[in-house]
Amino acid sequence: MPALIRGVSYVLVIILKVEISQNIFCYPHQKGNSMSKNALFDIELSKIKMIKQKIMLGSAFVFIISTIGCAKDSENVMQPPDMEIDKPFLDVTDTHLISNTTGQNSMDAAVVDIDADGDLDIILAIEFGKNVILINDGTGRLVDESDTRFPNANHDSEDIAVADFDGDNDIDIVFVSEDDQTNEFYVNNGSGQFTSDGSRIPVSGTSNAVETADLNDDGFNDLIIGNGGQNYILINDGTGSFINETSTRLPSNVYTTQDIDLGDIDNDGDLDIIEGNEMFNRILVNNGSGIFTDETLSRLPNVNDQTREVDLGDIDNDGDLDIIFANVDFGGFGDPQNRLLENDGTGIFTEITTSNLPESSFRTVDIDFTDINGDGFLDILSGNRWNGTSHLVLINDGTGSFSDQTNDFFPKMNIYTFDYQVADFNKDGLNDIYMCGFQGADLLLFGSSQ
Repeated sequence: MPALIRGVSYVLVIILKVEISQNIFCYPHQKGNSMSKNALFDIELSKIKMIKQKIMLGSAFVFIISTIGCAKDSENVMQPPDMEIDKPFLDVTDTHLISNTTGQNSMDAAVVDIDADGDLDIILAIEFGKNVILINDGTGRLVDESDTRFPNANHDSEDIAVADFDGDNDIDIVFVSEDDQTNEFYVNNGSGQFTSDGSRIPVSGTSNAVETADLNDDGFNDLIIGNGGQNYILINDGTGSFINETSTRLPSNVYTTQDIDLGDIDNDGDLDIIEGNEMFNRILVNNGSGIFTDETLSRLPNVNDQTREVDLGDIDNDGDLDIIFANVDFGGFGDPQNRLLENDGTGIFTEITTSNLPESSFRTVDIDFTDINGDGFLDILSGNRWNGTSHLVLINDGTGSFSDQTNDFFPKMNIYTFDYQVADFNKDGLNDIYMCGFQGADLLLFGSSQ
């Protein structure tokens, strides 16, 4: 019987060789064989599909028989490599991310045209390392120019805000820091070169989050900083220097804020604040002039998780902003299940996690709404840490219900993603993805038309 099986196997291999012009599924690697691994397994997908139709055999059956046929040299058989076929995203890190410093702990990224040349560049917040500027060469190739554009300073940078803070028509940068409590302000000289002027920020703290918007409607970008303890609102004086108006604009806070998002949750024309806290998430409602009131108890279900990220988006296309909270259980506290909440149109939220979101315990440190498949509905990218799958792609079915389709979208990657940035870096009309890696290299994925 073994001889018969081997005979059938070799017949099948011969048939395949005829059909795919001398390319084969399985080949015993003999000593002195000069053929490379790539040559042995250079299988063209279109021809494989054609063969499957002609010989009326499933591809799995062909692989099984071929493997048995080669069993006599099993110790020397080279297995076919994993083939990433028809993925919407391709890993181009090796050719398009040119940096020796992105293998540090990249905590956050901001995408903006730093040098005003019409393409998108990237700023990275590095934990206890020099922050990074990656300049786009116009083709999506990102080159590290930090040494010539940034002062040489190392802090525990956690989050980034970018805007024209001083009104001179170029982009300035704010980094907030956690452990060393040193917030940084970098002034753009107009050509994408930056000088440090931390004196413009009059506060320090154990800071994890920063957002910028015109909170008091005076035409200048202000700052809100999330801390361990009291958060801050800093009002821009119009020149890019900031005044601490926390006591008159924000309610007190005793929690550790890991993330902040701004959005008009109650559809009254101003920006409200959603805090992602380590114990008790909050909703702060804007009165229209940049003064905020804590309305958490009347608007948000009682979800006392350890949240690391919050994002706002209209998941069901009904014209209002819904919420997702990304959760962990570091130190044994909290439930790592992420939480999805639906807005009723007035800023009152109902949890729909059980019915609309896959169950998980992956310890999510970053989560983002984005339409990754271009069907007009927001999907979810989830970056996870220390507990299983490192990233997830959750696809919206059009009603705000999500399913895990990661394997259909991403190539195989080994990365703990602390931030995603989705943008068209190579200007081909498709979304690309920059992934910030913790304790490992960052990755760059280009969208593919396949």
